[in-house]
Amino acid sequence: MARSNKNLNEILDELSKTNNVNIVAVVGRDGFVIDSAGSTNIDMDGLGAMVATSIGTSESLGGEFALGELSQYLVEYSSGKIIMATVGNDILAVITDTDAVIGAIRYAIKKIIGEVEKAL
Repeated sequence: MARSNKNLNEILDELSKTNNVNIVAVVGRDGFVIDSAGSTNIDMDGLGAMVATSIGTSESLGGEFALGELSQYLVEYSSGKIIMATVGNDILAVITDTDAVIGAIRYAIKKIIGEVEKAL
């Protein structure tokens, strides 16, 4: 089944303009980047592969402890943060700098997740 990216890039671009957000990407479970917005100075193929692997591992962890479906996954590093959220069978990944207000970004993700799923 072919994917329709008609409005996906506009949705991702809007989210990428949130304060302190650097990159927004939608990644398939196979690790391929479907679409992205924001900074282009990173290895998007590497990002896709690592995001898909991270979500798969986290879902297995939640399944092992009967915690239900994964909604969002947050990882904090010394130079930034990565927030991943499931979107149907795909993954939304948001990379921020250290000053990002996580609550605001998580709220923005929850607001647009339905739009992203429809655009896919």
